[in-house]
Amino acid sequence: MTSVHKNVILFLLGSSFAYIFVWLTGVVAAMPVPEYLRSYNEFVISYYPNILTALFASILSLIIVFVIRKVFTYFTKQNLFYFALPIVLFLTYLLVFFSFAVAPLMYAAIPTLLVALLLSNGAQKT
Repeated sequence: MTSVHKNVILFLLGSSFAYIFVWLTGVVAAMPVPEYLRSYNEFVISYYPNILTALFASILSLIIVFVIRKVFTYFTKQNLFYFALPIVLFLTYLLVFFSFAVAPLMYAAIPTLLVALLLSNGAQKT
């Protein structure tokens, strides 16, 4: 498989992550707060969905990027650019036209991009 094919596949994967962020924030927003955390009203009500979104997004991206590394045998910085490009463009589009929708999606996008960056650095060192 050539480098162009790998970059196109990773671009499509990044595009699917933009949809996954929207889906994940919707699922996490619908989750109820556990009973044992309800005594901390100020903290839990505000931050619980954001913490879960960041946690689930990083776990999901870790699993998917590990699978991609197994399929393509490497995940370099050039591949990272094509993976991150649709995510950044989607968030920029939302910031320009729907600024209220960017904040919840940033809790999913930042951990995903950090996981991909860390794994691309680890792949280059080996």
